[in-house]
Amino acid sequence: MLFILCALTAEAKPLISALSLRKDNTSCPYDTYFAEDNSVVLAISGMGTVAAASATTYLLTRFGTKKEQDHLINFGSCAGKDPGMYLINKITDDISGREYYPDMLYDLSSAGLSFSSEKALTTVNHVVSSLEDPDQLYEMEASGIFQAGSHFLPPHRMLFLKYVSDSGVEDPKSITNAHLTACAEQQLSTVLLILGKLKNISEEIPSIDEDLFLSASYALHLSETLRHELYQLFVYARSENIDIEKILDGLKKEGRIPAPSKREGKEVLHAIRERLI
Repeated sequence: MLFILCALTAEAKPLISALSLRKDNTSCPYDTYFAEDNSVVLAISGMGTVAAASATTYLLTRFGTKKEQDHLINFGSCAGKDPGMYLINKITDDISGREYYPDMLYDLSSAGLSFSSEKALTTVNHVVSSLEDPDQLYEMEASGIFQAGSHFLPPHRMLFLKYVSDSGVEDPKSITNAHLTACAEQQLSTVLLILGKLKNISEEIPSIDEDLFLSASYALHLSETLRHELYQLFVYARSENIDIEKILDGLKKEGRIPAPSKREGKEVLHAIRERLI
């Protein structure tokens, strides 16, 4: 099943129409829509991390999840410098400072969203009036969705698709529902291709070199969360027939492995990801 979360009905409206989703008229805390064959369910969370996390937990608890089959997709608007839609590869929670990394295991280039479309995002608790970092995207829900969703699904089964609706505004009311819907409509064809591709993905996680993985994770002093990210990079390398041991050997020759601390280990993990992808 594809679980889709949008903060606002205005963002979801084109998807609801294109997928012919029916509204669930039973008593439930969030507006929820279904596909006729129950392959897609979409919920409107409302704005903010608390609302987003609550809606995610509600949705995945109510319907149950299969880690090898289901996907959680967050689709919605954000503030950014350049128009377009982006695949989020890093989420920073502005309040806690915590960082989350959706795993980019699937090649979506055939659906019109290549790895070059990846971008980092910051989740804030207010509508931004200006971009603190022009290379970042800003919105209000993703970190809550990731935190809640990670209790049900692995990171590579969570996809964050954000389209730029503005570059920051002083008055939130200036971003109308009509504008959000129009921006979502512009990205609809790409989103539908992505959803179609996700429906056809069967989970066949390839085996990895467990000894090499454990050796690398210890050498980098990784936390449990970052160990999981490293594991997914090993899986990605195996599925794409990339020699990750060669990458690790190169970092050893550069003197970066073993890492002297957790901070340097995290930096090396990011270097591994960059060299893989």
